[in-house]
Amino acid sequence: MMNLSEDEVKQLERFRFSKKRMISPLSIRLDQLHDERELAIYLQLVQQKIGARNQVVSASIFMKRYSFFIAIVLYAMSVWNKRLPLPFQQIWMETDNDSTLWIPTFHFELLTYTTVSENRDKWRMQTLQHLFAEHVALLIEQLRKITNISPLILWENIAVYVIWLYETLLKENQFSDVRDQIYDDFLFVVQKAEGKLFGPYSENPLYRFWKGESRTRRTTCCLFYQTAKQDHCRTCPIR
Repeated sequence: MMNLSEDEVKQLERFRFSKKRMISPLSIRLDQLHDERELAIYLQLVQQKIGARNQVVSASIFMKRYSFFIAIVLYAMSVWNKRLPLPFQQIWMETDNDSTLWIPTFHFELLTYTTVSENRDKWRMQTLQHLFAEHVALLIEQLRKITNISPLILWENIAVYVIWLYETLLKENQFSDVRDQIYDDFLFVVQKAEGKLFGPYSENPLYRFWKGESRTRRTTCCLFYQTAKQDHCRTCPIR
């Protein structure tokens, strides 16, 4: 285990990474989100915070915000060849009570990482499996059980941010020396990776939402217009 540098921490902050803890009813440790009762209570708090019409809306917006955590892990993997530690009992989703918007940050108690110590393709598969199959898929199933939300909405919420992350990195000159690796990871995550790396799926759940450069509209609606903002996303399919 080695420690992240100050510069690396700074880079992750663009994806809502934070070194600060915040005292708030909407600050929660990630492993607690796997508990159905804890998650149900949390969704009620989210509903109140964002003025959501119901808990289906809360679940959708929750997953949109949670996708920044996914971006943090994938950024470290693709740009630095580093795997952040994912003991979910040591990572917090934090909320600033003074902010009118609900845009949480993610606090890692351990600012450490490991590097590729074997075949990178195998290492990449293990990283995705730990992140998605052993965490995100369980969270999606809990959200479905509690609210009856379609998992398709939740997976598209994730896909939007994953695609945005990689498309952003590919356009930035500072990553030119690792652009081929970033592009290869991009195609693997959204297209080539087997479904089992994401959970109990026969196919990659992100692939159906990958429409290449011609992507103009979402397939599903994230329901953001059913919050206090009452606004539609730019790519909303029902706009």
